[in-house]
Order: sequence, then structure tokens, then C-alpha cells
Amino acid sequence: MARVVLLLLLLMAPAQAQRFVVVAFHDVADTREQLTADAVTSSTLVTFFDWLRAERWTPVSLDDIAAAREGRRPLPERAILITFDDGYRSTYTRVFPLLLAYRYPAVFALVGDWMAVPEGGTVMYGDQPRLRSDFITWAEAREMQASGLVEFASHSYGLHSTVLGNPQGNLLPAAAAWAYDAATGRYEDDAALRRRVEQDLRRSAAQLRRELGRAPRALVWPFGRYSGPALEAAQAAGFRFTLTLDPEPADARRPLTIGRFYPSQAPDLAALANNLRFREESPPALRLLCLDPGVVAAAGDMAAQDAKLGEMIEAIRRLGPNLVALDSHARAADGGLGPAWYPSRLTPHGADILGRLVWQIRTRGGADAYVRVPLDAVAATLGEARIPDLVADALRHAMADGLMLEGAGGLAAAVPGPPLDPAAWVVRQRRAAPVTLDARGATALAAMRRAEALRPGLRLMVTSEATPQAGTWPAPLADLVLRAQVPLGDSGWAAPVARSRLLMDLAPAARPVAALRAVQATGVTGLAYCADGAAALADAARRGPAFSSAAYPLRP
Repeated sequence: MARVVLLLLLLMAPAQAQRFVVVAFHDVADTREQLTADAVTSSTLVTFFDWLRAERWTPVSLDDIAAAREGRRPLPERAILITFDDGYRSTYTRVFPLLLAYRYPAVFALVGDWMAVPEGGTVMYGDQPRLRSDFITWAEAREMQASGLVEFASHSYGLHSTVLGNPQGNLLPAAAAWAYDAATGRYEDDAALRRRVEQDLRRSAAQLRRELGRAPRALVWPFGRYSGPALEAAQAAGFRFTLTLDPEPADARRPLTIGRFYPSQAPDLAALANNLRFREESPPALRLLCLDPGVVAAAGDMAAQDAKLGEMIEAIRRLGPNLVALDSHARAADGGLGPAWYPSRLTPHGADILGRLVWQIRTRGGADAYVRVPLDAVAATLGEARIPDLVADALRHAMADGLMLEGAGGLAAAVPGPPLDPAAWVVRQRRAAPVTLDARGATALAAMRRAEALRPGLRLMVTSEATPQAGTWPAPLADLVLRAQVPLGDSGWAAPVARSRLLMDLAPAARPVAALRAVQATGVTGLAYCADGAAALADAARRGPAFSSAAYPLRP
């Protein structure tokens, strides 16, 4: 036993020595009245720097992370990488003096086409014009770099912008979307997306090399969003580090997926400190709604569909789910797969609306959007071997937060043993490791891996009919588990340790509001309307106060 414990300690030590956290600041203002959504005050930043020193955190540089990755020296126990995005002028006037005073290193990310605007010009920050003087100059960048404390990263040249993402006109993050060409009615393929992004990143690298004398080794993804082909393009362009806005710890052994905490909405010191733990203090209130895009498709022409979508989003906001699952295909009466709600290469397709619905629900409905795929129907229509191809095809067209797989076989099974870490980044590591599953479970896992390769950071939800038993952990390779068709009142399955990842699909009830309140009172934190999704949405005004994630656990 002593030898086993020693071996575990030896295995754990290198992992701990590689772990660090990253904070993604943007602008810094002198007063609260000057704050924008992504800014902090100077006093908050000073207080945070003081807290880092008092709590014995060590700000590290990319050199330190590279040394840890190469095994030359470990990172300190509490290592933090401080970053500032967008090149605001405050990084020179407010941040740089603080870095000099505290001797803290930091990484600043610059947008190439903003830096190329001449003095006196205007920068388009999203759809808002900003004065060029709101951002640093190259002379100021060279001064900061000469201090040895500031390293400049690429924030792309022109990808801090959008591309047309679907026929309905949604503008989506340029590095994360397969662009839609309205003239031809076609989407770019993986190779075209990769070429477009690589050309932009090489242009950014050349600009930084010309102005600062060195090529950037780090890329900060605009909006924190990117795709699998975009990541391949970054590697081809020579970037050794890429930084996201996934709220999770980073690891020097995974330099191309460095997650960061993004302070927004004027956080105070307590919020900054708590969020650097990247852990829920208590099980979150999960509220899932399943919807059929066919409701929108049936409305008629594009204008009628848009009106119907607006009604749907208003109802979603009244009902209050924080997760919405959208069917990838219509359901055929014979149990097979109906037309796809995207331009499928494998099945007939109806209206091209899945990508539009996913984006609108995320941005206007305030919920994470999942694509729901019925694996039994896919297998019956196309054969088991085509499941990963179909899933990948759907995820190219939908910038989803997650994938919901129905009928995932052994992938959805509970395993004996103590509770496992439910954190998203840990679950991803488990999915990437070798595992033995039954035939359907292996196919489902292969489909998820294909989808993750296209949509890094994608989460997985599986459905299960089984009740998790004591001493087991449900679906360790999934982020969330939906237990289908639970009779109301049957809530004993939701053990406290598993509540952060289990949802109860509420069976239809004669008195749904009373039933919801009764289930909530038992301590269940994850509720779903999937079998009853359409009815719940139609009754959103009445059910919302009891169901909404914003009203947990109960409203009077």
C-alpha cells in the first residue's frame, strides 16, 4: 500500500506543477461611472494585485509556462497568468505603471486592423465606432515590451469581427463559424475556413514582427470562440499558445487550450477571487427545455419564421430555462429520421434554421443551446457507422454549447465507485482517454469526439432511463445526464453529490405548477421539460415562476 501511495504522489506532483489560472481583463477605468461591461476600476485592479501578493499568488509569464511544459522548471503552487485583451489605451496609462510597481508580468493582445488605423481615425469595435486614441500606439507598445514585463500576443488581424453565418443574416464570430455565401447559397468547407483564418493570422504575425521586432507566439481568440479548423490554422501559422474564454484552469501541457476567467459587469475583489477557483459553490439550478425547430419551419416564409422565432424566444424568457435542446432533424412517424433542420449531406433537409435558432436562443434567449440527436433513429435510417458523420455535419452548422445524445448505450451507464470530478475540463480529459464501451456507447463517444474536434469546449448531455444507484456514478464521460420520463414525486434518485449534473425530465401533470413546487421542495436542482417541452412553452407565463432558473429554489 505504501508503494501505491508513493506512486500516486509522484504521479500527482507533475500535474500540480503544470496547473495555473488565467484572468482576462480588458479596459480599466478610474471611476465606476466610466465603467463599460468589460472594464474594472483602477482601485479594483490595485486591490486585486494586493490580494495576489497577500495570498502568495505568483504572476507568471509565457516563458514560465513554456519552461514547465518542457520540464525545465515547475510552476509555483499558485501560478496566475494576467492578460489584457484589445489593446485599450488604459493598458499603457493605468496598467503598465502598476506592472512596473508590482513587477508583475502580463500578456497584452492586439487586434491588427485596429492598430493599423491612423491617429485621428475611427476603430469599429463590433458595431460601435471608437476613436483610435482609445487604443495604444505602436510606440507605447514598444516601450512596454522593452520593460521585459509585457509580452504582446495576436488577437488576430481582422477576426475580431463577424461573418455571415446563415441565410437569415446572423453575423457570427469569424473564427468559429463556417461562413455562408448568400450569392451561391453555400457554406464554406473545413479547408476554406482553415485557409481564411490562417491567412489572417499570418498577416497579424507579420505586422507584430515588423512593429515589435518579434513574432507573437500566443494567440488570443477573438470573443474566446474558435473552431477546430481555426485551431489547425493557428498551429500552421506558428502559434504555440492559444487562449480562450472557457472558464477553467489551464495546464502547461495543453498550451493550445488555455482557459481564462473573464471579469465582467464590474466585479469586486470577492468575485475575482471566487471565480479563480472555477468551482460551483453549490449545485447549480439546471433548467432544460427541449424544442422542435419544425414549429418555426412550419410558419411559412422567412419573415413568418422570424416572427414565430421571436414569439418562441419571448416564451423562453418567460419560462426561464438556462439550457435549450433543439432537434437536429424532424421525427418520422416510423421512428426513423425525418428531414434535417440544416443543409445535411447525408439526409434530406427541410428549412435551414438550426444554426439560426441556436444563435438566437443563445444571444436573445439567454440560454445555452444544445443540438439533440436521436441515435436510434439515425442508426435506423443511415446505419450505425454513419452516426459520427451526421453529428459532425450538424455541429458545423450550429454554434452550439453542447450536444445531447439520445440512446447513447453504455456511454450513458452508471459505473461503480466513488463520486468523480464533474468539472467540464476534467470530464473532457476522461472522454479523451482510452475506454471500453459497448458498441453503441463506442459509436456515441466517437460522435462526440468528432463534434468536439469541430467545436472545442462542446459539452455532452446523454439521456438515461436507469436510476443511479448508491455507490455508482452516472455517465462519467458526460457533462449532464437527463433521466427521461420520471414520474412526478420520484425524486429520491438525485443524490446530493450528483445534483450538479443530473436533470429530471418531468412527465406531463394535470397541475404542473404544483408538481414543480413539490419536486423542488425535495431538493432536486435539475429539472427538464423535454417530453412536455411544447406544452411547457405554450404555458410559459404560468409555469415560469416555478420553473425558471432565476427563481430557484422557490418564489413565494
